[in-house]
Amino acid sequence: MTLRLVLASFLQRPGRSLLLLGGYALGVGVTIVLLSVGGALVEQARDKELVGGGDLIVLPTGIDLETLKTGGVGSMFFSIEQSSLLYHQVLAGTRFEDRVAAAAPWIDDELLYLEADSGLVPISASATIPGLAERLDVAPALAAGAWEDLAADRRWRDPTDAELYRSLDALHLPRGTAATDSTWAEWHYFNVLLPDSGWLYLTYMIAGQVPDGRWGGRMLATRVRPGSAERAYSSELPSDLVSFGEGRPDLVIGASSVTIGDDGTYTLAAHVPSETGVDPLTVNLSVAANSRRYLPPVEIGGEGIVSGYTVPLLDARASGRICEGSRCRQIEDAQTYHDHNWGTWGGVTWDWGQAQAGRYSVLYGGVSDGDPDRTATGPRILYLTDEHGFAGIFSIRRLVTWWPDRGDRRAAPDSISILATSGADTVELKVEVGHGRVTPVPVGAGGSAALFFQMRGSAALSGRLRGVPVRATGNGFFETWTP
Repeated sequence: MTLRLVLASFLQRPGRSLLLLGGYALGVGVTIVLLSVGGALVEQARDKELVGGGDLIVLPTGIDLETLKTGGVGSMFFSIEQSSLLYHQVLAGTRFEDRVAAAAPWIDDELLYLEADSGLVPISASATIPGLAERLDVAPALAAGAWEDLAADRRWRDPTDAELYRSLDALHLPRGTAATDSTWAEWHYFNVLLPDSGWLYLTYMIAGQVPDGRWGGRMLATRVRPGSAERAYSSELPSDLVSFGEGRPDLVIGASSVTIGDDGTYTLAAHVPSETGVDPLTVNLSVAANSRRYLPPVEIGGEGIVSGYTVPLLDARASGRICEGSRCRQIEDAQTYHDHNWGTWGGVTWDWGQAQAGRYSVLYGGVSDGDPDRTATGPRILYLTDEHGFAGIFSIRRLVTWWPDRGDRRAAPDSISILATSGADTVELKVEVGHGRVTPVPVGAGGSAALFFQMRGSAALSGRLRGVPVRATGNGFFETWTP
């Protein structure tokens, strides 16, 4: 009966019947395609070659998924730079805690070779952190033995303050041509704001052909009190009075030292003679992080330039005692900043600055080949953190330093303007210099000197971050080094 009705309807209205039949067929086809796509997505999510278990997989830029699955050359030896920062302050931080339940690093099905008596044996190796894999509910079925976090896993996953700052602040030995370069230098730098609106610059430096040539240590300090004469302190000591170890942050230069305690607190001791022969500077401070705002170690040099940089303490506080001769003062909870540089410094120009602008900590830096107009440069970055930690990193497209008198090499700049971009986001930092000083610094064995400008001023940050307008003002410290 049904067939006869269908046939009669078709004979009476053939065009309408064909249209309805075509629409029905199209609907069925679309449904089949959607079910097929859904099935494929489910299968890919379960595919061990794609490291299943999560809703999001983070890979280096440019990695092709099919190449990664098939083990092509393009998938070999890749890594995600600053993965620890990405994990701690983005994936597992507080910024996305309402959207990210758990995250874990993963290396899957990598080709390795095992050296055996019979020769090299190819093996497939995978790795993750057991405790984090369990949070993702993708821990493998254990046939025998134990599968739990090692000490190194725990340090990566949840480092103590001491472990974090010791890893960030580790000292280096120069390698390759840098080992014989007399302009090699590495230093711990601290900037302490004092209660009377003044501040203290303090630098612990080792420099020269470290460790087998002519090298030594140097202490530099400047006590600045607006409206009063600056007081400069410095001393140079031979290498036999300097003690440090590669991969460790602790540094001793004569009677001065930087150490990190087991609670992550920095202990600063310094005894530095005055450059004018008056009373020496004596410092005994404890410096502790106020929040975990930091920049991990990065190489920021360009071609032919060795230049490394890290900022373990973007937001710290200092307490202790500072004495100028017999005049001593106790300070409590003083705002403090600490960074750490290493590299070769002959014939280069560099710019640096850090500011607190509203809820943001702003940091910028760049190294060039010595061009006074900064037209030939290595990588230059502007880095932002906020109450959640890492907030964004931008490439500096334009950095202009305005000098009141270019004919006077010792005249400090009066303003700085920076334009930086990251994808669709752009930020601008404008600095008005309120205080500046210049220090000639010997570089290398030839007796030449670079000019080191240290400035304090107001900063204005504007632009867009992740599509959201940004506008904040504050104050900071800024530096320029010119040959």
